[in-house]
Amino acid sequence: MKVLKYLFLFILVIIIGAAVYFSLQDGTYYITEKKIIKAPPEMIYEEISDFKNWNHWNPWTNSTEVTNTLGDITTGINGNYSFKDEYGNGSMTITALEPNKSVESEMEYHTSISDSKSVVTMTLNPVPEGTEVVWNIKGEDGLKNKVMNFILGLDLEEEIRPMYKKGLNNIEEYLLVEMKKYEISNPGLVDYGGGYILYQTTSTSMDKFSGEMAIMLQDIMKYMKEENISMYGMPMSIYEKFDHNNNSVIFSAAIPVRDRVIPATDAAVLCTYIEPTRAVKVTLKGTYDHLQETWDKGQLFMAQQGYIPGLQAPFEVYKTDPALTPNPADNITEIYLPVVEND
Repeated sequence: MKVLKYLFLFILVIIIGAAVYFSLQDGTYYITEKKIIKAPPEMIYEEISDFKNWNHWNPWTNSTEVTNTLGDITTGINGNYSFKDEYGNGSMTITALEPNKSVESEMEYHTSISDSKSVVTMTLNPVPEGTEVVWNIKGEDGLKNKVMNFILGLDLEEEIRPMYKKGLNNIEEYLLVEMKKYEISNPGLVDYGGGYILYQTTSTSMDKFSGEMAIMLQDIMKYMKEENISMYGMPMSIYEKFDHNNNSVIFSAAIPVRDRVIPATDAAVLCTYIEPTRAVKVTLKGTYDHLQETWDKGQLFMAQQGYIPGLQAPFEVYKTDPALTPNPADNITEIYLPVVEND
């Protein structure tokens, strides 16, 4: 009996000693991973603020070892999803967010012997290269969790950090694919209504075309603001003459206006009227990198239909403002190729 008594006391001392030891261990954790992603904050925010989109990039929601269930609400405050793995079950609930800047969630995790809560935050910081995404988790392990982690040999940082790195890489890979998507419509014959435009004309190399056009449009918009003139359509480029041998172009940057404007003789802009015309129209949805392919498709259609190029210069209309369109794949450009129908 004395042996059993001493054995019991020995075990009790070990248990008490272990409890004291683990209770004195710092259970707080704060794990952070960051990455600069070549995408605008708006696109990244759309991915991280709605749990429906997490399967695009989150390594846990894509794991075969984890079962995920979306809540009735997946975005906004109280948006949530639940999960279950071999050790227990848990949930993520959005508790705070700032559009295009940050999303904060509370994560709960329950096992047969312990419960835990953590705060998970994803913060977006615009940088010249794109967006710095900072993903962190913070919380405090209770006594049971400390003991369980010790017994199972678990290190939270070793478990979480590689998954955070993978998740951030996945976000970039997914968004880069999304931003490269494009569509070119089937060309068709349309009647363009014409109208007045304010414009500037210049000659430049094709390499400098985009920069020159942006400056010219800014000048036109500045004049319109000073003169209190409203836009009557979206900005456009009119291609007066291509010089393929020298890789240059004479073009006009223009903005439609409702009425005829008579600028002062020293004004930086001119006004003219575009006559109504019949044209082959083809539309690009996507980045401007695919404009040449779009032109080629329109010109091929012209040749197949036997249309003769009209006297008016071809032009592009920019239906979306790139500055207001986070995803470049959503930019819309209409190309008009004036024609004379061959009788």
